[in-house]
Amino acid sequence: MTSSETFHVVSTELVVGSFSVSGLSFVFCLFLHLGWLKKDDWKPLFDHVAHFTLAFGLIATPFAILSGLSSAPGDGLGSPLLVNKMLLSMTGMGFAIGVFVSRFRLGKKVWQTGKSTVVHGIAGIAACESMLLTASIGGTFTRGESLLDAFQLPYDDVLLFPLAISGTALILGVGMLVLGWLRTSPPSSVH
Repeated sequence: MTSSETFHVVSTELVVGSFSVSGLSFVFCLFLHLGWLKKDDWKPLFDHVAHFTLAFGLIATPFAILSGLSSAPGDGLGSPLLVNKMLLSMTGMGFAIGVFVSRFRLGKKVWQTGKSTVVHGIAGIAACESMLLTASIGGTFTRGESLLDAFQLPYDDVLLFPLAISGTALILGVGMLVLGWLRTSPPSSVH
């Protein structure tokens, strides 16, 4: 039988790997659709890779969260690092679900205008960065170090989302919902 610690390592690597590929693909999608890269034949490739790996990461994330909680020492959320991991992973899941649902409902229309391209791409990148920060906190928790130590991020302070971060996330989420609703509404039959 596999221990919860081993299962957590495997599921975390799946999440980190898929979200890393997704984030890099969203960067390329932004560059391609904003015209900074002139390779039109790459657009469908990076679009599919970004969203497929995002969906795979979404599927693997609950397994990483649950196995992490069961393998953590103590009651599961006794450390500020673990609380921050939970908050960031849930934030990343929220961004990822929003991006995935908008791409599923709108199709390639998410890349048609500059505004929707920027909102969709930045939301996809935000999902990936939230998950990579979560992984960095995990490295700090288990090994006492991470790749992001040079930035001296306040991992020991419980991040309860200051007003600016909460407001930005709320505006971005509502904007994505409104954009999706406006793009899928049937045209008015009133002349």
